[in-house]
Amino acid sequence: MAAVGALAAVLAAELPARADAAAAPAPNLTALKASLQAVVRAGSPGVFARVDDLHGTKVSTVSLGRGNIAAGTAVSPTGQFRVGSITKDFTAVLVLQLVGQKKVALDTMASKYLPAGVLPARSPITVRELLNHTSGLYDYTDDLLTGGTVTGYQKFRYRTYQPKTLVAMAVKHGSQFKPGSRYSYSNTNFVVLGLLVEKMTGLPYATALQRRILTPLGLTHTAFVVPKTTLPAAHAIGYLTQDVRSKPLFDATNQTASWLWSAGALISTTADLNRYLRALTTGKLLPAAQLTQMETMRPVDSTSGYGLGMRQYKLSCGISVYGHDGIIEGYQTYAYTTKDGSRQVTVSANASNNSAVFAAERRVLNPVFCGTAAPAAAQKQATADAGHVALEESGR
Repeated sequence: MAAVGALAAVLAAELPARADAAAAPAPNLTALKASLQAVVRAGSPGVFARVDDLHGTKVSTVSLGRGNIAAGTAVSPTGQFRVGSITKDFTAVLVLQLVGQKKVALDTMASKYLPAGVLPARSPITVRELLNHTSGLYDYTDDLLTGGTVTGYQKFRYRTYQPKTLVAMAVKHGSQFKPGSRYSYSNTNFVVLGLLVEKMTGLPYATALQRRILTPLGLTHTAFVVPKTTLPAAHAIGYLTQDVRSKPLFDATNQTASWLWSAGALISTTADLNRYLRALTTGKLLPAAQLTQMETMRPVDSTSGYGLGMRQYKLSCGISVYGHDGIIEGYQTYAYTTKDGSRQVTVSANASNNSAVFAAERRVLNPVFCGTAAPAAAQKQATADAGHVALEESGR
């Protein structure tokens, strides 16, 4: 019981208000709707967004388009969807909670906290280097995402992979560079971190996630159901854009998601993701020292940085927002918050393998946090940078 009490104290810790570089103007819902229309024009059947403002006391939802093409039904802003790499943010929090409890040290070799044989003997890779994608580990998904987008997906969508098998696929390629020397996004890092969570908590990843994050925050519509193949609640169909764009969109909704495991298999809703980000940035999940580490960024491109399982985007108005984006077959999502937790947005499109959709979603952030669409030059730069992130997230 003492351990449970200690964890509760960590989860209940509050931080003082932390201001952004500039005060955020009110969300511009007219401009938000216009930017969501651009997402549909880019090729997504539907798109839905939820904005929580003033620490969740003011909520706005907008949805456009169809959640099911065949049925002709509208997309709902309350439905579940696969969040893809936003899962990494949750995995990072689990690791940083262990750091806050002094069970794990960021700059210690990760192998100390892993089952034997996960990483090569004497691997110098540290926990921090896994969290910030500087480990040099090959991304095993590059071996899975081969051939045509749909035909390749069909080869692994219903397979159940063991996490150690995924890591072994990466390790056989050897180190890609000296750990710590540069940034290179790799899903392997967060599968290794999931195994670390299991070893250091003595719990399956799904159980640790439930006990340490989902239950304390009341995220009742967020689930890690690997290897079950279906979403447990009402949801929009997730469509995969075919390589030949003239072909019909492909229903990619059901899959085990075991191939992404703790790097991308979570299911959630716009409301739950906004609540999670608000709790995280207001100190309800991590002690101040660990939250600061998570939010300490190294530049990735001209408008973004990456911390410990967290991205930062600097918007045209000077405001920086924090969170993560996710691409998984069928869905592309952004979930971001101000640093002080006063405003969050989650926007999800039910189409993947479409970088134009992903870039259009990126442009949604400006009306929400800056109160206006970005100037043309800033939109052009954000679109280019979104293309780089899309390659990271999707491997294509």
